[in-house]
Amino acid sequence: MEYRINSYITAGSIISSLGFGTEENFSRIREYRSGIARVEDTALFDTPFMAARIDNTRLKVLAQELDGYTRMEQLFILSLSDTIRQSGIDPADPGCGMIISTTKGNIDLLFGKRDLPVLVTQASQSREDTLTSAGKTDFPGKGRASSQLYEMAMRVAGHFGCVNEPVVISNACISGVSALIVASRLIEAGKYKHILVAGGDLLTRFVVTGFQSFKSVSPEICKPYDKARDGLSLGEACGSVLVTSDRGLVGEEQPVSIAGGSITNDANHISGPSRTGDGLYYAISQAMDEAGLQQEAISFVNAHGTATLYNDEMESKALHWAGLDHLPLNSMKSYWGHTLGASGIIEVIACMEELRSGEVFGTFGFEACGVPYPLSVSAAHKKVAMAHCVKTASGFGGCNAAVVLSLEGKSIDTPPAPSREGKGYSRRTVVIERGKIVLDGEVLLETEPAGAFATFIRAAYKSLALDDRKFYKMDDLCKLGYIAAACLFARNGGETGYEPGEVGIICANASSSMDTDLKHQHIIDTMGDREASPAVFVYTLPNVVLGELCIRYKIQGENTFFINNRYPESFICDYAALVMRKQKLRACLTGWCELLGDRYEARFDCWNKQ
Repeated sequence: MEYRINSYITAGSIISSLGFGTEENFSRIREYRSGIARVEDTALFDTPFMAARIDNTRLKVLAQELDGYTRMEQLFILSLSDTIRQSGIDPADPGCGMIISTTKGNIDLLFGKRDLPVLVTQASQSREDTLTSAGKTDFPGKGRASSQLYEMAMRVAGHFGCVNEPVVISNACISGVSALIVASRLIEAGKYKHILVAGGDLLTRFVVTGFQSFKSVSPEICKPYDKARDGLSLGEACGSVLVTSDRGLVGEEQPVSIAGGSITNDANHISGPSRTGDGLYYAISQAMDEAGLQQEAISFVNAHGTATLYNDEMESKALHWAGLDHLPLNSMKSYWGHTLGASGIIEVIACMEELRSGEVFGTFGFEACGVPYPLSVSAAHKKVAMAHCVKTASGFGGCNAAVVLSLEGKSIDTPPAPSREGKGYSRRTVVIERGKIVLDGEVLLETEPAGAFATFIRAAYKSLALDDRKFYKMDDLCKLGYIAAACLFARNGGETGYEPGEVGIICANASSSMDTDLKHQHIIDTMGDREASPAVFVYTLPNVVLGELCIRYKIQGENTFFINNRYPESFICDYAALVMRKQKLRACLTGWCELLGDRYEARFDCWNKQ
């Protein structure tokens, strides 16, 4: 019998408020030191707040030779350089890929751009370039840095001479865990032998004002799962690892592998967690199924643990459903803060350290459990017999992810997913651009090609005879995706025709959520920090498009959002076929959903397994 290719995870590197490198970080965690402190910086927020910041003085010293790069790019390069040094991998090897996980990347480059509305208009009128000129900065000898995520990733990959195009994932707060799951799947499928995976995000005015608008930031160091918890603490960090099929590149005495992983959606709310925890439960159970493990095999759980009231409640319900609520459990957020696109990477590196050292780190500041289903949380570090752990994450757009990590010798050999051969797929396609909707080659609607998006989308909504009061509350990117999906599902009476867990969505675009990012930045630049709108900020993540579609069509399967400067159709379709095979999906929506100002393009396919 054939067995699937192992995906070893090695050479972890962390740059955070607790230090530079894993040794510094874990030394301070073992000393019960939090990196969260009072921040008094009006460039970030108009009043002091609690957050975890990287030591900028040390960063400048270490990045002296990287002055042609942005601060975010410097962190990625420094972290990846450490991973490359530890592993000995050649990033220019044709068999080596790179995945970048981030929510906002170089978003700080938008700061103070008073002419943002003009820039949006100019970008909309220029059909030669899909990317806005907003938030670009010239660096002598290094070209122009951009707030566009793909351009940032290309600059980082270019620094290392990578021959393969970087894969960029922007999937809210599950981005890091998603990136590791995607890396493992691509290696198992034989697309790469090795993948450098890095996640990073900065503490910026853009992010701080947005979370402050939700009233979700604690005035103290956050207290995950505690009855006195009152909100999250933001942080900034960058982390990287090598995921490889080559056991010889693993330098640690006790190798760790990715044994299973799953990504799901709540199909409930774009900014609030599920009331039942079902979406996260499905992710956990599917990841454990892939690893071939039962509850009794798991040694500990590292959960998301943001310390917001409803997130921690939801997690307790999901863990209870999964039968893991009695196991040692921790959250790293009270050490590093919530580091967004970096969190999944650096917290998985912590899991690797815990598995090897035989200890579960305490949850800093924890005193008394305050969630509906009691969890085994402790403020003290504890010795535990190790074999496997589960790491979870959840985020805006209703997304959830879970990954199982296993020590070598403890994992169970499982066969690969059944081959796709012999199974047929039907395909329906919709294309929306320049005032026209074409479904399977038939023109459904045609309006003025150069007309405003607002005019077109209203006409499209009316032509489909839709009745959804939430539609007009969405941002324009979500409206575009909503109409594309509505065209594909219209013949099914506006339904997918499948159970919630049998359908997935995998999409990409070029400009991420830049159209709404510019609106949020313009609000805080012209009206002030406290005028930030939660109704706007929630749409500053591209995967919220998927969240809206999951809510409308009750989709709880795979949902991942990639960023590229053009539609990577072959990659998306191949990856969707892989996911359909692994996750036992019967249908998958794939596509391109790009919008900036009045320029828009959607190309969606609905694949149905025969």
